[in-house]
Amino acid sequence: MPITPTALHLVSDLDGTWIPADPEDPGLRRLEAFLAARPGIVLTFATGRGLASALDLLRARVGRMPDHLATGVGTALHHRTPDGCWVEDRAYARWVGRRWPAGLGEALARALPDGVRLQPEVAVRRRLALEVERGDLREAAGRLRETLDRLGLRAEVLPSHGRLLDVLPPGVDKGTAVSRLRLPLPMLACGDSENDLALWRLADLPVIMADSPLAPPADPPGAPWARLVRPREPGPAGILEVLEAFWARGGVP
Repeated sequence: MPITPTALHLVSDLDGTWIPADPEDPGLRRLEAFLAARPGIVLTFATGRGLASALDLLRARVGRMPDHLATGVGTALHHRTPDGCWVEDRAYARWVGRRWPAGLGEALARALPDGVRLQPEVAVRRRLALEVERGDLREAAGRLRETLDRLGLRAEVLPSHGRLLDVLPPGVDKGTAVSRLRLPLPMLACGDSENDLALWRLADLPVIMADSPLAPPADPPGAPWARLVRPREPGPAGILEVLEAFWARGGVP
């Protein structure tokens, strides 16, 4: 699809990507001013947070609310109405719910591998949010997959941020939720962790944040790693850097 500088679907992770750690960081205000001058940009946030947590963060930190929210690592999709209310996409919720094996959360919670625990204050709803208290994250993910196999349960295990594990319905992730929007626009996707990989696969222009600890693997060298753009600046200043370059090139990735 040819990319034009007049319309764009901008998708971003929240924590560590759109939202800087420093609440006084001026980059976010500059980024929002750029968006305000370009009404053809549709904004979607894709986050591991639940809806209530995401909205609390957004109301405290942003001036430009998104048009869509994919929450729970893509297990729920929400749309903002013209009067500023949020409604869940019920068709998507039913589709995800049918893919979540009955009793998975309860069965796995009783059989978690050593060193893995439930994330405190994260409710189980078509997703199980875990954290690794000790040991290697990828080893823990492997043990968790073995536990699922032993229990006869099919689910995705997605590591991220050096210590977190999400158990998701098969075939569900941030990219799944965003693809359900079916927007006929080129897509620029920004993220900083493994759970953003599905967004980068979808994007016409995938962006990995400057301070992300992830490094493209040497083998294999294929997409989306080969297409990733890493700006010089971290956080919203880096997103703005990519957007300004994109517009200066007339919408060429």
